[in-house]
Amino acid sequence: MYYFYWLPVGTDARVRGTPLATLGLVLLNVAAFGAILVSGGNVEALYAMSFKAADPTIPTALASLFLHTGFLHLLGNMVFLSVFGPAIESRLGTVRYLVAYLACGWLANLAQAAAILAFTPELAAVPIVGASGAVSGLMGLFAVRLYFARLRFVSVTVLFLHGTVRPARVTLPALVGIGLWFLLSGVFLLSGAASETALVAHLGGALFGAFFGLVMGLVPEGRLEHRLARGARYSERGEWYAALGEYEGYLVARPRDPEALAHAARLLRVVHQDGKAGDRFIEAIQAWLKRGAIEPACDAYEEMRRLLGLSAVLPPVEQLRVARGFEELGRPSEASRAYEAYGRSYPERHAASLALLRSADIERRALNNPGRARYIYDELLRRELPADIAEMVRERKQVTERALERLHRGAA
Repeated sequence: MYYFYWLPVGTDARVRGTPLATLGLVLLNVAAFGAILVSGGNVEALYAMSFKAADPTIPTALASLFLHTGFLHLLGNMVFLSVFGPAIESRLGTVRYLVAYLACGWLANLAQAAAILAFTPELAAVPIVGASGAVSGLMGLFAVRLYFARLRFVSVTVLFLHGTVRPARVTLPALVGIGLWFLLSGVFLLSGAASETALVAHLGGALFGAFFGLVMGLVPEGRLEHRLARGARYSERGEWYAALGEYEGYLVARPRDPEALAHAARLLRVVHQDGKAGDRFIEAIQAWLKRGAIEPACDAYEEMRRLLGLSAVLPPVEQLRVARGFEELGRPSEASRAYEAYGRSYPERHAASLALLRSADIERRALNNPGRARYIYDELLRRELPADIAEMVRERKQVTERALERLHRGAA
């Protein structure tokens, strides 16, 4: 993999969650390499585990994916795996991702073995090792699923090999970057350079990965996500209506995507469509709450209130859930405001008085703000309350007033 002189170091494709499978694969490869070093390089054992064209078996084909001939071989593959793996894993899921990785590696090794038997049968007993075929398969999947993404490269390898090029950075579209890698591998294959490298496995892995991507139906998913990427880029350039069109187009197919709904809400606020922005914020918060994602729902609620004003409020059930969510997250100030907003916005509901009471209690106990608490208690006492609740409010107001008197005496 390190013959691609511009080394990829990152991508703008968003990774959702922690890429546990990718981390596990990297650790397994590093552990296998470390075990080889610790064992002093047991040649017989390594040869037995290695995949060979003369004796192709599934166990050796899979074991070979975790064996490397040297540190640079391992480093190059792990860099590529770390760049391309997480984004693909987060879109395929752990199981499909691992199946695709192992299948691409296995088939790439078979392709390399077939090429050896066809053109250089005298090398049939030479081991074929390394994760290059599997990693190339991820690149093929990336080209199908995330063709619109951008890749970041540095020229570290050129500097190390020749010492004539200064380190430089460049960003390329994924298809261009992967296409250049594919072209360069083909040039090496045809020229006979780097004969020790399993270039057929590289090329075969990429083709198998692309084929799997087509079979799994990743192209329509890619087109849909491309709309989000275009929307983000339009937003960066200040082309608000074009960005909004992309997000709204995406939401036609995925109407319950909370992040896209929140982005659309922000854009609608920018173009002064506050009513529609509020609707989109509410839909985003409802979608997050349905998923059990309390923190992003609460954050979106605060953003909605900040952008659209304190009059912006959720439907009753969601408003209470967000208020409780703030308490669960240890954010009492936001919890108090959310309870208060419920009590003021839905005064006819039975829970309105209890919500205001909870807001006052948070102000008094958690925020040490007895003045604000007394104000809310006074408002509650002006309402028609059940006798037991009214008595509770009066008692707590008395406690609050005594606290205020102590504060005044201390200040004097």
